[in-house]
Amino acid sequence: MQDYLLGTENELASGEAELYFKTEKPEQIPVLTEMISKNIHQDYPAATVTFSPPVTIFEKLFVTGEPDLVAQLRSSDRTSMPEADDVRNIEKRIAEETGYTPEGTPFRSQLNLEIDRNKLLIYNVDYNDVVKVLRTALKDNQVSTLRSYQQYLPIGIAGREMSVNRILAETMVETSGDKTTQEKKYIPLRELVRIVSDEDLKEITAGRNGEYIPVNFYQVADVPAAIEGVRKAVDEDSHWDVSFGGNFFSNQKMMGELTVILFISILLMYFILCAQFESFLQPLIVLAEIPMDIAFGLVVLWATGHTMNLMSAIGIIVSCGIVVNDSILKLDSINELRKEGMPLLEAIHTAGHRRLRAIIMTTLTTVFAMVPLLFTSDLGSEMQRPLSIAMIGTMMVGLFISLFIIPLIYWYIYRKHETHKN
Repeated sequence: MQDYLLGTENELASGEAELYFKTEKPEQIPVLTEMISKNIHQDYPAATVTFSPPVTIFEKLFVTGEPDLVAQLRSSDRTSMPEADDVRNIEKRIAEETGYTPEGTPFRSQLNLEIDRNKLLIYNVDYNDVVKVLRTALKDNQVSTLRSYQQYLPIGIAGREMSVNRILAETMVETSGDKTTQEKKYIPLRELVRIVSDEDLKEITAGRNGEYIPVNFYQVADVPAAIEGVRKAVDEDSHWDVSFGGNFFSNQKMMGELTVILFISILLMYFILCAQFESFLQPLIVLAEIPMDIAFGLVVLWATGHTMNLMSAIGIIVSCGIVVNDSILKLDSINELRKEGMPLLEAIHTAGHRRLRAIIMTTLTTVFAMVPLLFTSDLGSEMQRPLSIAMIGTMMVGLFISLFIIPLIYWYIYRKHETHKN
């Protein structure tokens, strides 16, 4: 499974396994994950178990699996990485303080081969000879590189497939020879090398502030409370420093940027409409539709179980631009009819009849174009589903506002002018 489609971005160590499961219904996934976690932790308490959907091409382009909260733990001295037991202890304290179980930090068991330099002096063996023999026995002795067009293929000398203990027992290294007789002997590597079991981080993560250990939290209902719990757990141990990241902060930054962009867009639209209508009041009538459209779009997202994210925000903004254009054309028609001498109410009704088909056609074509995304489950449809829901909801309420609310606001503002004129 690891070599599926020649993927090398998720290479597994000897103590890891990756399994794929297929369920008949989505509702079976939580039950399956809970059962697997319970059984594995019952037999292997120190094991780290994570679950994630298969990565698609769209998820590679648009990162959607970011944790809600990431506690970035760093050692206080910044010169060495902490031990595995220290990491597990701080994760346990964080889980107790926050009430959320973080995703465990993966470790990798390894064997460190240490060359005894005192034994090298006793047996008169050169250090470089031992290193060369070890590399050959462990298939890490690269002697050259074969260059073929755009490919670079390493050429190495490898030994037979054996366990480490057997390799050290059966592999011989040549001594430098006796100083008097110049007789050379062969010494097994186990006399010169000792094996030390160790445990180290599988991955090293680094940011602008240096290396850190990510502690990931998913499905966090109260992120500020979780942050306070992590700070409390870290403050109890002077060996750790912590900073925070994750989807919570990314969404805050994204929403701030979208708010600024939306404000600038509305401001520019107001100036353009002022020049078009030659009025400072009528653009406000048009722009009054935007808050109502956004509010109804958010209600539709909430009712369908979706959240405000980048795709849904794009859908709301695009829909607001479409429905505002309908209101602009309708107000322009009313103004033209009033310039011809038509009374206010008659001008509103006539412009409504003239623009009715165009407004309905614009709304229906947009809505029908988004409907297929709701009932398909291919790579792009699932990611674009919040966009389609936001656009459908905003366009439907925008249709009602353009046909009834905008003319009503126009009549309410200009009825006094019409009465005074009469």
